[in-house]
Amino acid sequence: MYEIDFLPVGDKGQSGDAIALRFSRPDRGVNVVMVIDAGFQTNGDALVEHVDGYYDTDQVDLAVVTHPDGDHIGGMGRVIENLDVAMLCIHRIGDRGGDSLPAAGAVEELIELAESRGTTVVEPFTGNHALGGAVTFLGPDEGWYEQLVKEQVAEAPERALRKAKGPSALPTLGQRVLAALPVEVPFDDDGGTNPRNNSSIITLVQIDGKRFLFTGDAGVPALESGWEWLVSATGDTTPPALIQIPHAGSRHNGSSDLLNLILGPTGQAVERTAVVSVASKSKRHPSPRIANAYMRRGYAVYETRGRVLCDSSPDAPSRGWSPATRLQPMDESEDD
Repeated sequence: MYEIDFLPVGDKGQSGDAIALRFSRPDRGVNVVMVIDAGFQTNGDALVEHVDGYYDTDQVDLAVVTHPDGDHIGGMGRVIENLDVAMLCIHRIGDRGGDSLPAAGAVEELIELAESRGTTVVEPFTGNHALGGAVTFLGPDEGWYEQLVKEQVAEAPERALRKAKGPSALPTLGQRVLAALPVEVPFDDDGGTNPRNNSSIITLVQIDGKRFLFTGDAGVPALESGWEWLVSATGDTTPPALIQIPHAGSRHNGSSDLLNLILGPTGQAVERTAVVSVASKSKRHPSPRIANAYMRRGYAVYETRGRVLCDSSPDAPSRGWSPATRLQPMDESEDD
């Protein structure tokens, strides 16, 4: 049995993550609860209500903070304050050379809160497992994480300058719907995402013979490394039954080669699920090129955009919710 719930995060601005899971632990057969990120503080409150209301418990067996951006870590304090969290997985960025970064203070405050409430705090790296083997952390590995922290420290002055100048005049995408998917022109990550996003914890959950992949804001090199480690360790190339499209479906968090590696080639007729967390009024996400690329590989794409999305097994409790509407093929002409 499993239930995977994506709660909405963000309005016009950042599109963060707040994800709750309940599933049967494979080694014991008992139900466990897991949380991956908690959005902003108000999203943390919503996550607490969701776990209490739909899972009927105040127990969280495992909570994961993928990386310390405000739209991922901001609500986790509310989760820890109001629920009984057994284990928190988070990177101690300050102890890894990033004590000068603004995020280090937020991480230490959260760790202190967790430890004061009896929560075990763990730094997960590639190959670590949890919850009886149901959870495997694919990345980052310890050495690369520390390198990514060094890169964040090195770019901090430039990043602060960009922030002081205010937001750039980025184009908004029309996202016009097409009658059919256009043929894919192979694409790369167009310069890629930043070291902070690539430091995201990548989490694989395996339940009932299915794989569920949660990506945070990880970019192409991070996801590629994690998946290649998994294939090398297990010999299993089975694509995820459900995948979280990273970073609100940003154009910089995917490439044709990466998606071929994890999802398989274009032209598949299978029905799998891809979920993207998008702010309710966002006009820039998800990238049409990214969304279409998942569709071409047999994935039905769904976006939160102000709504809770649930994926569950047939034996999960019924909630009486209406079926979600999948995204249709999108115009990629402005997505460069």
